[in-house]
Amino acid sequence: MNPPSAAPMRADHPLKGIAWMVAGVLLLSVMDALSKHAVSQLSIPVLIAARSAMVLVLLVPWVLRSGGWSALRTHRPGAQLLRGLLAVCSMLAFFESLRLLPLATVIAISFAAPLFMTLLSVPLLKERVGVHRWGALLAGFVGVGLIVGPQAMDGELGWGAGLALVAAFFYAASMTCVRWLSPTESDLSMLVWQNMTMGLAGAVGLFFVPLEVAPGMWPIMALMAVLVLLGQRCTFRAFRLAPVGVVAPFHYSELLWAALFGWVFWQEWPGPHVWWGALFVVGAGLYTLWRERMRTLTGG
Repeated sequence: MNPPSAAPMRADHPLKGIAWMVAGVLLLSVMDALSKHAVSQLSIPVLIAARSAMVLVLLVPWVLRSGGWSALRTHRPGAQLLRGLLAVCSMLAFFESLRLLPLATVIAISFAAPLFMTLLSVPLLKERVGVHRWGALLAGFVGVGLIVGPQAMDGELGWGAGLALVAAFFYAASMTCVRWLSPTESDLSMLVWQNMTMGLAGAVGLFFVPLEVAPGMWPIMALMAVLVLLGQRCTFRAFRLAPVGVVAPFHYSELLWAALFGWVFWQEWPGPHVWWGALFVVGAGLYTLWRERMRTLTGG
């Protein structure tokens, strides 16, 4: 009998991976711009309930191809519920911040999510964070301070920047739960249970807000559901085609799209402090990616 051959190494395709990431970020940026328009026309519970229901409908073919309800079986329902509630809190804060701040400013502040993920990984996942990552973390939060600083000095920090930071924190907590759940739960089950939790939370909120929806908003909410799924699938594809360190930096192109859409549709343009702050936050994220790549290559 011939000895079994070694499993072939997966070939990387950096240019294809980058192209998929850029496409995914563009789709998600369009979805964020539509969200800013939607929150000016709808109550947030209506938006969350409707979008989550539409996402679940779009997931039905994937569920059927994966074996039906058996594909959604969960070994940790309590943890799935916790992750869904964290996502609800993140979306509530994010949507409300879009009412109060320019789109690009909200997106720049949202880049603090990886910084919060690093902080949360220490107590929740027992991960070791070295001095280099602590330094990058500090630089990143300096950048966040630069973004919100002028408002704070004028006594106008208000709800907008605070809610954007809250949204970033809860998003980071939700994504930390993904890593915690991934050994036992599939991507599909996490996606379905998250949207079911969000949909139920939105439905509860419907008891406290008016249910008026202009007919023209239904196509927009349906488009948002399609865009969020397509955007996520594009980014998943990018990570399959190329290393994280190659494609992840292109996620930060979201700030450029947000600035462009904000300028075109709402005549918003971020002040210099937003760009300088974003430079610190993005730089911290890129440095952390580079350090992780070096650790992987050296085994240190």
